[in-house]
Amino acid sequence: MAKLASTSRKIVDVMVPSKAFDTDGQLLEALQEGFEILQNVTDMFAPPMKNYRIYFFREQQKTDFGTTHKYVVKEHSAAPILDGTERTGLPYGHRGICRFESRTAPGYRLVIAALMTYTLNAPSTIPQRWVSATEMLKAKQATEAAELMQ
Repeated sequence: MAKLASTSRKIVDVMVPSKAFDTDGQLLEALQEGFEILQNVTDMFAPPMKNYRIYFFREQQKTDFGTTHKYVVKEHSAAPILDGTERTGLPYGHRGICRFESRTAPGYRLVIAALMTYTLNAPSTIPQRWVSATEMLKAKQATEAAELMQ
């Protein structure tokens, strides 16, 4: 998808004056599969993921681009299989995945149930994390103070 967008940007660059339309492609190029920046972001995000409850929602319908239908975000990227995470598909394309027409729309109850579960679990989880963070900060400060005394 990023490749299609990058090619489209190049065509627009040639045909449309730059002052009329900004086609800065750095973001598009960074989102291409296998690009180093995207991989770096993924690598940096992975270690702290275990500290959070994560529910991946992915599109189940391809997005209509006029001449073709494609998934904007592939399943392995949108909802990777990772320990301690949840994942599911919603019956929408990329443009509609976060838009529910009503409370009875497909997927709405699933998203609300996930949010409610996480919200109800937060009051018991957050104080424990504050205690852990405080203990880690004290240990770090003690180590730094000991290093300064040497």
